[in-house]
Parts: sequence; C-alpha cells; structure tokens
Amino acid sequence: MCAAPCTRVEVSVTTQPKTILVVDDDIDLLLALRRRLIRAGYRAVTATDAATALERARGGLADAILLDVCLAGADSGLDLARALQDDPATARLPIIFVTGSAADDFKQRCEAAGGRYFVSKPLDLDLLLQVLRGLFGADELAEARRVSGAKRRQPV
Repeated sequence: MCAAPCTRVEVSVTTQPKTILVVDDDIDLLLALRRRLIRAGYRAVTATDAATALERARGGLADAILLDVCLAGADSGLDLARALQDDPATARLPIIFVTGSAADDFKQRCEAAGGRYFVSKPLDLDLLLQVLRGLFGADELAEARRVSGAKRRQPV
C-alpha cells in the first residue's frame, strides 16, 4: 500500500502495420511493390510524382518512404528527398532510395539528400523487405524499452 494515493498507469502496445509511401513513376513497378508490401503485412500508399509524394508525407501518411531517384525531371527524387529533410514534419522519415546507379559519387549525393538506405535495380524484393524489417525492428525495440521502463516506474 502507498501512503499517498497511487495512480495506476496502464500501458498497451498495439502493433499497427507500418505504412510505406512508394514513390515511382513506373506504374508497373509501383503496383508490384504495393502488392508485395501488402502481402508482407505493410500498408502501402503510392505516388507517381514528387508533389503528390510530398503532400502525402506531410499528411502523416507514411512511416518510411521508398523513393525512386530518377522520377520525371532531372533530379526530382533527390529534390524530393531534400524537401522532405528540410520540412520538420517529415525530416525524421527514413528514405530508402531505389536506384539503378551504384556509383559511389551518386550514393554520396543520395546520402547528402537524406537517404540512409539504398536498394539497387533490378529490385530484389526480399532484400527490400529485409531492409524494412531491420528499419522497423529498431523502432519496435525502442518502443518495447519505453513501455518496459514505464511499467517499472509504476507504483505497486
């Protein structure tokens, strides 16, 4: 028993599917990625251009972004990544670049634009899912630690 009134805090963890914003101007690849992500247990939101992607990301519709570097326009994918990183509402979203170029200087440009992860074309879907599991596994571990710490601080 507590000398002062005790407040019991109930903490619950719900595992909602993570949402991936898939941005690609190749409709066939976009739909294939969407289907595969849904089958793997993710939600998938799509955009075929940078403006739509930015709007959806700012609307809180994504936990991560799968971004084709070569959208229509010279550096549209890189420009979009920079815009996402410059916006406080989207700056923390992880960006996974999909690129056909494996050149080191190109990877450096992607990293400078905010990309932390790369998946090369032709796309290896199993590798992509592994990257996503690793990315979100770290989030789930941090959440489990937070909840565990909250439970330890509760009065008995």
